[in-house]
Amino acid sequence: MKKILWIVLLVMVLLIGWRVYVKINNAKAEGNPTQGRSGAAVAVEVTQVAVKTMQDIGHFSGSLKPRSGYSVAPKVSGRLVKLLVNLGDKVSNGQLLAVLDDDIYQQSLEQAQTELTLAQAQVEQTRLAYKAAEANWTAVKSLYEQNYSTKAVMDQTDAEKAAAKAKYDMSVAEVQRAKTIVKTAEIQLSYTQIKANWTGGAATRVVGERFVDAGNMLSANTPILTLIDNSIVTAEIDVIERDYPRVKLGQVVQINSDAYPERTFTGKLARLAPTLQESSRQAKAEIDIPNGEGLLKPGMFVRVQIVYAQHANVRVVPVTAIVERDGKQGVFIANSSSMTASFVPLEIGIKDAEFAEVLDAALEGDVIVLGQEMLQDGGKIKLPKPKEKEAIGKGNNGAKP
Repeated sequence: MKKILWIVLLVMVLLIGWRVYVKINNAKAEGNPTQGRSGAAVAVEVTQVAVKTMQDIGHFSGSLKPRSGYSVAPKVSGRLVKLLVNLGDKVSNGQLLAVLDDDIYQQSLEQAQTELTLAQAQVEQTRLAYKAAEANWTAVKSLYEQNYSTKAVMDQTDAEKAAAKAKYDMSVAEVQRAKTIVKTAEIQLSYTQIKANWTGGAATRVVGERFVDAGNMLSANTPILTLIDNSIVTAEIDVIERDYPRVKLGQVVQINSDAYPERTFTGKLARLAPTLQESSRQAKAEIDIPNGEGLLKPGMFVRVQIVYAQHANVRVVPVTAIVERDGKQGVFIANSSSMTASFVPLEIGIKDAEFAEVLDAALEGDVIVLGQEMLQDGGKIKLPKPKEKEAIGKGNNGAKP
């Protein structure tokens, strides 16, 4: 009895094992038709090898900053009486921007001018005294030479002349000092008129920020405005270590902004940092972009494309056509006469999202772009039939009446 049970169990195990084996083989056949149906043709789609211009492009993102800018600040302290410009206003070089209360500086100038007048009067007085002392010295010297005067008198006359000369020189120096004080007071007074002042760049600039209002008490060097030159804006990007050798000064750059999705702006790579930051392994690069229309604004986020290389009139194949067989990448070429596919190894050059440059100039024919994953070299293929021309005419289903 036990023997019969063992035989029944063995038969059941063998039966279950056979069914599992059949299911596995069926599953493999469904997953790979070329294995499941030996010699069966694979339906494919093809396209011809094309010729086009390929570009090797690096993609970056960054922010815009103005070509140049500086903060306008008073050189003296005082109460702000007038602020003559506002955000976004265009400003010319030398234009009056703000006015400080000048009463104190006006008084200082008037006082300095009064002291100058007194000093000039003192010069005239000492000049006359020195002239008189010089005339007396001449007369005494003549008498001394004729022995009509003593040496003591002559020495006293020399001293008087020297003293008069010293007073005159001091009064002249005092005039120069008074003139300097007047000049300083004039400069201090002029500083109450705050004007735009820059060198180089565009003839006009724009008020980028405003920090104060009329009536505020200001200290010297307190910023009141920023003036920016956005006739040229600069896109600042970070270049990673892998791309650094391919980034060169003067390269043409294309810039896009979400603010103007339909526009592409062009610039040139103007500056490249000579070192990479150790923390990020990135280097700063700056791209100058002409902004004559003033559309681009500092602070905007931009996407940047740098053209590393451009190859004109080269053979290309769709990226979707490229497969790998036996460790080599290549494409399948369709032979319409034998209805077979031949695997051709390729060396790929520039590659973008759609096409890949073929460095083998001899490649030609129809490249398989759909179904190549199921093919091996020499495998049978089935090409799609040309679409039948639609009947032209009137009536049901296009039939002529």
